Amino acid sequence: MQALVFAGPGHAAVRDWPEPRAQQGEVILRVSAAGLCGTDRHIADGTYAARSPVVLGHEVAGVVIETGVGVQSLQIGDRVSVDPNLSCGACAYCHSGRPHLCERLSSFGVTRNGGLAPYMSVPESQCHRIPDGLDTKAAILAEPLSCVVHALDRVRTWSGMTAAVWGLGTAGIMMIQCLRALGATSIAGVSHRAEHREKALHAGATTVLDRDSVEALSVDLAIEASGSVSAFESALRSLRKGGELLVYGVTNPEDAALVHPQRLFRDEINIVSSFVGPNTMDRALRLLAAGTVDSSAILGDAVTLQEAADWVLKSGPPRNAKVYTVF
Repeated sequence: MQALVFAGPGHAAVRDWPEPRAQQGEVILRVSAAGLCGTDRHIADGTYAARSPVVLGHEVAGVVIETGVGVQSLQIGDRVSVDPNLSCGACAYCHSGRPHLCERLSSFGVTRNGGLAPYMSVPESQCHRIPDGLDTKAAILAEPLSCVVHALDRVRTWSGMTAAVWGLGTAGIMMIQCLRALGATSIAGVSHRAEHREKALHAGATTVLDRDSVEALSVDLAIEASGSVSAFESALRSLRKGGELLVYGVTNPEDAALVHPQRLFRDEINIVSSFVGPNTMDRALRLLAAGTVDSSAILGDAVTLQEAADWVLKSGPPRNAKVYTVF
């Protein structure tokens, strides 16, 4: 089969790859669709650690076509979305209910072969049934939405709150839709890209700003979803007393930001971070099925595997995100 393979920093290409075989407790999926995200680009440029070679793709939906020995909850023909993060179940973090912080965490598309290929082997435990009525293609959004759900679980939210989101890609648009559902009455979307600001208004933002026009913002919750240090610092400045900054975007490892500890102390500012989406896939699928998060506001261009390789390497023509591949 043909797969999009990461082979080291600067090297991602479509190449021949052996079809997977179902091991005990695993199923084989015929991949229906797989999404591309900024993490794939960070992997490709070497700023996010990954095994090589490895098949990329951690936002995956497909159909079960084969079940391995011991599989009990899934049958051939079931439509599923994949939770890409596998924990060991035995370390102190797993035992304390924090499997996403596992000392031996592995992930499809990062350390295990992912879904940017026609077929994929997945442990039964990582498969989540797609609700009736939800398009299989839209179910690729369950993984990024599960991360958003976990992130918003980690901060205080209430009806009537004010919020602002820096970075209006897939995660930022999902954040805005979820904040509306949680009762935020004022939501600012911040981006240097006009087309992203337009999407944010469609998703429910009450106002949109470019990054040069945010000095007057004063909000209860600021969300940095762009992976930019300057956005982090701008978001921190926007907080009113008692506010919270949610660090969500993926920055480069060497990036550093300026923080004034006395302001955190005097204004009781909280800085909260979030990593992946532990135990939130089913909630994400329900939000998509209910239309609370509108997939049509997020899904962008369908591309071939070769076009996906170009996108990951930041070459080729501009694409309307969320970019995804259909098999």
